[in-house]
Amino acid sequence: MRKCLILLALPVMMLCSCAGKSTQPDRLPEEYSAQLEISDNGREYSAALRADKGGWEYEFTAPESIKGLKLSKNAESFTAELEKLKLSDSVEKLGGSSPAVMIADALDMCRSGKGITAEVKGGKTVNKGVVNGADFTVTFDDGVPCSMEIGGEIAVSLKGFRAG
Repeated sequence: MRKCLILLALPVMMLCSCAGKSTQPDRLPEEYSAQLEISDNGREYSAALRADKGGWEYEFTAPESIKGLKLSKNAESFTAELEKLKLSDSVEKLGGSSPAVMIADALDMCRSGKGITAEVKGGKTVNKGVVNGADFTVTFDDGVPCSMEIGGEIAVSLKGFRAG
């Protein structure tokens, strides 16, 4: 009888031990690129994002009013370019509440793994963190980022993600 109880209790103990395991956050590679569809409080944007260990660069493709705008950041400076106009300043003067900056900073956190927790929802890994005072999530499907949400106001769809 005692052996039967032990055999019956073993599967229950195994199920309980699995529930206690923490999920490791998915990490982004050092260099990557993706097409972004961004929704920020009813405004819609499209951009190509490229990132490497030196920084990141956006090139906006929509709406028409900002098409061709390039925003880039490296360790020393932030630059905005549109046609023949080019403005640069130190990184310290760059505000952190811009959607472009918040998106890049959240993805940088997913790259480094610092300040990130994760859970599995519907078979996908959801990385969670806080960027510039706002909660964010980045959802990964088989290790590839597919969507992001920041502060309940910014939603991002990542398409054509490529490492390198």
